[in-house]
Amino acid sequence: MVSVAAGLASEGKIVFVYTIIPFLIMRAYEQIRVDIGINNQNVILVGVGGGLAYDKLGSTHHSCEDIALARTIPNLNIFCPFDPQNVVDTLNKSYLLSKDKKEPSYIRLSKGGENNLENRVKLFENIFCFKSKNLSKNIILTHGSISYSILSEIDSNNIDASLICLSKINNDSIKVLVEIISNLEKESNILIIEEHYQSGGLYEALASELLPLNLKHNFSNMNLKHKYIFEIYGHKELLKKSGLDMSLIKQYFSS
Repeated sequence: MVSVAAGLASEGKIVFVYTIIPFLIMRAYEQIRVDIGINNQNVILVGVGGGLAYDKLGSTHHSCEDIALARTIPNLNIFCPFDPQNVVDTLNKSYLLSKDKKEPSYIRLSKGGENNLENRVKLFENIFCFKSKNLSKNIILTHGSISYSILSEIDSNNIDASLICLSKINNDSIKVLVEIISNLEKESNILIIEEHYQSGGLYEALASELLPLNLKHNFSNMNLKHKYIFEIYGHKELLKKSGLDMSLIKQYFSS
């Protein structure tokens, strides 16, 4: 499917490829690397089931390493929309990137039925803030549909923290995010939460840029545990048992 899409793109078409993420990114990785990446074809990969969205189907259907794999393709734009409204925005952007710049994209979706987040403030392109445009000393950085659960936890427990959501994980967004972090109040508390392994995710992408700056902030992260999961639970319970326990957020900012 990926190779056929690349062939169509080579004839000037803008092609969308849609399927569950393990079949798309993991199984077809070589085709993505060679047919789309190396040949820079106008293909938009749309994957469903980010993180543990396909909870009860087990490790074969979980997608905990897809961002890491996608980041190794040099010219692939990676979008991780945080709600349905943002999905429309990223879909439009990926189309224009193909149409105007001949660049391929990967859009990482959850499972469907997610809620839209209210009161978003656009800080920069592909970077949004919730709760307050004026960032507090406590910052949570995240991406994808888990943003809704984080925001609900902040609201229900009256946590003094600003939530920053990225809808694109690429060098340009990371550089802007590094600038935002660099301008924060000294010794700010920054918690990075993502429904992905730490390896190759947002936390590591940021760390490689922030380490040389020797900033005095306090950094923490919550990621999926780096292991395969064989227990059968619903999504919320599976996240909790896999290292993403939203009830722990308050503890990160209590000291």
